[in-house]
Amino acid sequence: MRRVLLCGMLMFSFILRAHAEVEFAYEWDAYYSNVSWTKGFEDQEIPVVENLKELDVYKKILKGSLTPDFLLFEASVNPLPISGLLFRDTYPEWYVDGQAKGMARVVQAVTAGFDEPYALSLFTGRVLKFAPPKGMQTIGDNKGYIGYLLSVGGHHIQQNKLIRDNWIELEWKIKGNRETNQQYLSWSFRGGAKWHSHPEISDTWMLGIRRDRIDYQKAEDDFMRDIGFDYQLDILQKSFKLGKQTLIIDKHWPLGKGRLTFTLGFGVIWQGNDRYLGELATHQDTFTFILRPNIQF
Repeated sequence: MRRVLLCGMLMFSFILRAHAEVEFAYEWDAYYSNVSWTKGFEDQEIPVVENLKELDVYKKILKGSLTPDFLLFEASVNPLPISGLLFRDTYPEWYVDGQAKGMARVVQAVTAGFDEPYALSLFTGRVLKFAPPKGMQTIGDNKGYIGYLLSVGGHHIQQNKLIRDNWIELEWKIKGNRETNQQYLSWSFRGGAKWHSHPEISDTWMLGIRRDRIDYQKAEDDFMRDIGFDYQLDILQKSFKLGKQTLIIDKHWPLGKGRLTFTLGFGVIWQGNDRYLGELATHQDTFTFILRPNIQF
């Protein structure tokens, strides 16, 4: 716990020592909500780029990526996974009673996919702000990031059960989103490692890719455009065996002429029997199905 608190204090000290105005952003979502602060090393403003297509966005972010010039501090929380913890704590018998296990599986399907209830993160790297294309209006954060991300937390989630675990994760990451009155585009490419203080949770290497897109003014018959996907591979550090694989596909349905969108995500988590040890061990490979209904606005 001391390491987690120390990392959190160091992150806050970067923000408090800033001499220029810190840029604030936030994101509210049923699965992942966060607030963040961005600060340049030399009090510079975030550079703005215009009229870039999706492939050009990736090229622009990669250019000069080895010379970080911004810090970002983020505090995040995962509301529905936390709700799964509260459900199991309130109805523990549903996880052992054969007749009630069906409801427990539904709760797991809706809340699975997050290994922790919250995190504190510190990012250092390059940041770009995207201007809206001609004739469009910018909405939301509209930034791209590339660099190094350090995240810490004090708890772990296993099948809607809260486990005391001081963890730390270090990754190299490209992420960002562009949102206008006509389109939402979000992406993330990442690779790194995660270490746990709990002796029965295995340390892992991680690779992941995510892309999501919504067109609010698309043709009605263009079904495949409003699709997102998220894939993550976890490899055990000690044995280099597969520890976990997660695949999620999201389908979006914009409602009416605004940005209100119904989203249904579905997927599967495969977990090897070596990921957890001792009393936490599952003793066999497990599959958890994912079902994520959500409303975006």
